[in-house]
Amino acid sequence: SELRGKRILLDLNVDMFGQKSLDDDQLALQKRKFDKLITTLDSEIADVANSQIYKGSFEWRFEFPEVLNDAGDFVGFDVVIGNPPYIRQEEIKDQKANLQSNYKTYSGSADLYVFFVEKAFQILKENGKFTYIIPNKWMQAGYGKPLRNLLLQKELLNIVDFGDLQVFDEATTYPCILELANAEPSDIFNSTVLKTLQYENSFSQLVESQSNEIKTANLSDDTWILSNTADQIILSKLKENCISLAEYVKGSSFRGIVTGLTEAFVIDEETKNEIVEKDINSVDIIKPFILGRQIKPYQIPKISSYLIKFDRGFTNSNRKNNKPEEWLEETYFGTHLFLKKFQEKAVKRTDKGDYWWELRACDYYEKFEKPKIMYQVLQVKPCFVYDEKGLYCNNSMWIIPKDDKVLLAILNSKMGWWLISRYCTAIQNGYQLIWNYFGQILIPVSSLAQQEPIIEKVNQILTLKQADSKADTSVLEAEIDKMVYALYELTAAEIATVEGK
Repeated sequence: SELRGKRILLDLNVDMFGQKSLDDDQLALQKRKFDKLITTLDSEIADVANSQIYKGSFEWRFEFPEVLNDAGDFVGFDVVIGNPPYIRQEEIKDQKANLQSNYKTYSGSADLYVFFVEKAFQILKENGKFTYIIPNKWMQAGYGKPLRNLLLQKELLNIVDFGDLQVFDEATTYPCILELANAEPSDIFNSTVLKTLQYENSFSQLVESQSNEIKTANLSDDTWILSNTADQIILSKLKENCISLAEYVKGSSFRGIVTGLTEAFVIDEETKNEIVEKDINSVDIIKPFILGRQIKPYQIPKISSYLIKFDRGFTNSNRKNNKPEEWLEETYFGTHLFLKKFQEKAVKRTDKGDYWWELRACDYYEKFEKPKIMYQVLQVKPCFVYDEKGLYCNNSMWIIPKDDKVLLAILNSKMGWWLISRYCTAIQNGYQLIWNYFGQILIPVSSLAQQEPIIEKVNQILTLKQADSKADTSVLEAEIDKMVYALYELTAAEIATVEGK
């Protein structure tokens, strides 16, 4: 109606100008202006009549008149419920600028579902109810911090975490059900960590039977650990007397080596011997190498693989005025002869060094040469080993560059596994030790008097395992468990909680 009104006024103006005493040029100019305006309005009227300008849009007044008040103002929905898309942040790069401008929960590494949570509260009325099923990563991931902060400003009602249970048949996800009200925060809410999807009566009864009350005051925008009350009491106690693993090691852990071409740079014993027979110099650049699947707690496997290690910059630092490949052939004839077979593939790598025979840049190669703790990233039980022989490993393993047998004992203990299970991301039958989460587990600061008996037991285990890989060290490991509990100052009741008794 408004557009048609403007159209009528334009027609009247045209008539009026036609009656004015204007010369022909002025009249023609004004007529062209009016014709252009009329054409634009006619087009807009046609678009409205055909609903083209609203095609694909959401018209609240027609679709959901209930969410508007009598004045036509938006007041919100009573309920928002859904299963938002699980789209990784790498797939929404072109949307990030817009998301950053419009969402408080924005983080450069946040997956798309995070913004759907915030949008839900934008369209939810006061005291309205919210329920989503979403990935559980937001509780621990760094990108989840703004979302955790947002949720702490609302009334948490219930969180059901499925852990590593697979809810969806066609996708490997680790979801949770998140239920809140758009209201002021309450003191407590219910949390359930499900261990099974099997139930006799109803899903709601299963959840209720395994539910625990969580105090909202125990949460911050840091990692959320939604354990039962007994677990929460232990964790609160530990936070007062312990420090994080990251603080304890004064840094980080480091990923194993990525070669970009394993068939060329990781060799077996026989190939290593053949290369060394051709030139003894190659001994210096062939390093003992282990694979993640080979290790067991405390036990270094028999070395059967080796890494050909020309790190980036090595050639230019040693060749002086010689041509690079001529220097390589002359100095490491056996290695060059072997690698030459893979030159075409090695050249095509995007993660190589200065030359096709060099590995990608890495500023922590020297840490592999020193005493350290090595561990599997994906664990179904504690699996940490101590190395002082300069072993290298593939990227299914990480290293903690610290000569610390007490830490080794803690990480391999029942207490260590309990902490890992509370802080790290669940996978099927185990946990993923991503450093952002693993680095948060709590470690006690102990005295030399406390450390010595633990180190003695660890040395006994290492000696036995070295002599016989099948040696039974369960008694010694049980003694270490008791010593570790003592480091954490746990009571008998708290120990029973850790051990699930």
